Amino acid sequence: MSEKKGGELRKLGELRKLRELRELRELRKLRELRELRELRELRKLRELRELRKLRELRELRKLRELRELRELRKLGEKRELIMFGHKAQEIPPKISFTWMQASLIQRTNDQ
Repeated sequence: MSEKKGGELRKLGELRKLRELRELRELRKLRELRELRELRELRKLRELRELRKLRELRELRKLRELRELRELRKLGEKRELIMFGHKAQEIPPKISFTWMQASLIQRTNDQ
């Protein structure tokens, strides 16, 4: 009977070891799951940061485009002011003659 008890005790010891191993495996799985969750969260955070950067870049591009448009408008306004200034002063257009017309004018002036 002592041999039976000894064999049963061994089996119980082995069963305990198996339970402990199962518990350890479950704990490892839980740790791995936690790590995976943390990694996923980190990836999501990185993606969000990248999206924020992209949004900021888009906003900066829009601002640059707006600045360029403002500058172009200013240039257009300056051109209009210059045009109106010339009209207000009424600068006569340059008159150009061909050599034939110029010689006729000289002849009439000489006579």
